[in-house]
Amino acid sequence: MKRRAARGNILLMVFACICFVVVPVLIILCESCLQIIARTRAQSVIEAACLVAANDLSKIIVEDDDFGLVSLSNYPPIGKGTCAPDGEPRPVTGINTLVATVRQNAILAQELENSTLMNLVDKDREALVDTIKNLNSTISKSLDGDTKEKFVDIQGNTVNPLEDVRAFLKVNLPDNIQVVSVKLVNGWLDGEGETTIGVPHPATLAQLKPGTEQNGSYRAFINIPANHRNFNFAGVGIKSSLVNQSAFRAADKKHICSIVKIECVLKIDNFGLVKIPFKEDQLCSIYGAACGQPYAMADNGPKGLLTLRFTGGRVQGLRCWKDFFNHGTFHDNKVTTYEVAGGDYPTDKEARMVQNFPEQLPNTAQQFAEHYYYWLRNGHAQPKLDAILAMLEEPFQSGPAEIYAYEFKKDGGISRRIIARDPFPISVTAENQFSTIADTTLQGGITPIIIFRNDVKNLSLAKGGKHCGQPLTGYPLNWCELPEYGGDEHVAVALGKGRLGTHLTVIDPRGTAQPDEAINDPNFSLFKTFDGSTLFLQPRRSFYSGGLALDIEIGGTSAAEPPTQENASWSKLPGKRLI
Repeated sequence: MKRRAARGNILLMVFACICFVVVPVLIILCESCLQIIARTRAQSVIEAACLVAANDLSKIIVEDDDFGLVSLSNYPPIGKGTCAPDGEPRPVTGINTLVATVRQNAILAQELENSTLMNLVDKDREALVDTIKNLNSTISKSLDGDTKEKFVDIQGNTVNPLEDVRAFLKVNLPDNIQVVSVKLVNGWLDGEGETTIGVPHPATLAQLKPGTEQNGSYRAFINIPANHRNFNFAGVGIKSSLVNQSAFRAADKKHICSIVKIECVLKIDNFGLVKIPFKEDQLCSIYGAACGQPYAMADNGPKGLLTLRFTGGRVQGLRCWKDFFNHGTFHDNKVTTYEVAGGDYPTDKEARMVQNFPEQLPNTAQQFAEHYYYWLRNGHAQPKLDAILAMLEEPFQSGPAEIYAYEFKKDGGISRRIIARDPFPISVTAENQFSTIADTTLQGGITPIIIFRNDVKNLSLAKGGKHCGQPLTGYPLNWCELPEYGGDEHVAVALGKGRLGTHLTVIDPRGTAQPDEAINDPNFSLFKTFDGSTLFLQPRRSFYSGGLALDIEIGGTSAAEPPTQENASWSKLPGKRLI
């Protein structure tokens, strides 16, 4: 019998091994490589989608009854969706800016040992708790996607993070990868997170413990107390960024829950060339997750200024601002407070002054502290603590009819100028804002009349009247750059104002057009860009030079009859303004 060659059997065995062992292994390896590539690509798209959601969170604005428009980010007054009843846009204040402002004012109240300031700080802290609760709720609802509530940006455009994320995934995922589910939730980070808010200066007054600041800014999601009050900041950066998933914690009531987490389940259709039954579900499903931190724009733009006017020259016994806060400085005859209703008083025909009758009668020193607090609050955390304290110590000069203009500088200082001409020629108290008339006596028998006009106490659409607590516009609109008002371009830019500070050009310096003209006529403009191009959006008129936040006028002698809301003891004063 003829024997078969052994080489044929070996060849057959090699061929069988290749077909049934090597080829399947190569296919599985290829399938695994494709799986790794698909998962890596899908994870990259999921991370990018997380940044989309984070960006959306920073765009959403909330109307708050105490602080006006609030968001995770600051925005200048340029949005058509932010307009006050006066027809002009309002700024949006970032939540961290609010927290930093109240915290800094708490430190100031402690340094001055002023109970009026501290009571106002506590009032704002209580309001801030509700504001944070409202913002957290809004963020959570916006990510849910099931609510019928509408969320908008500064232009009034709808913001829907879940819908935007789904649209992004659909466009950017490969055609063979389908979205099974997408979930967005908000929360905070344990031991991580940053802010864009610089800590107070100088460091000796900042009341910071080790580990509460990072690169000169507050750390997020930790308690940073001041004056025995607790303060907590949201995690936001100069741009949206991915953050560590392992540090993510679910939303609670103790933090500003600004971090967004995305969880996706994806399915790969027609994956590979061979089906592997016992592994098919696992191979064809992809789970991905990522966490993102939203962005926050800087708190830019001019803030309202304070004018202090000695109508008949400097008053003896009032040497500097600290004397205003001293209860021993004044012996009051009568202090009367009013709220303006029906429009701006006295320019609007239906406007009237409505007298308040508080349970505890105010005194002049308390009024100085209260109105000063609201002016500082309008400046947010921009002024440095040492600059505020230096302002209070700086002595007044002596001269007839002095007008002091106090403004916040970009570098954290406070500018004080004596201006010969007033850019706010008619003293107006804005609708739903406050005025106080103090008929008082100083040591030596001097009996001045002091009038406070505060336009920035009430900030919201619900409480702030037609200007919503925004400073009143000066005239002409470019007064900050004019020598007759004590200004020029170099002075203005140090204050963040004027052409160099705002990068705007004034077309109508006199501001003769009414705000509703700019709203109704799309071709109308008061401002253009730095190079003369047309702006897409017109800012609030006071944005260019800053507006009047607080006016205090001191002058006159006591009259035989007490002040009333009609004459306001103004007949005794030689000033040029109307009340």
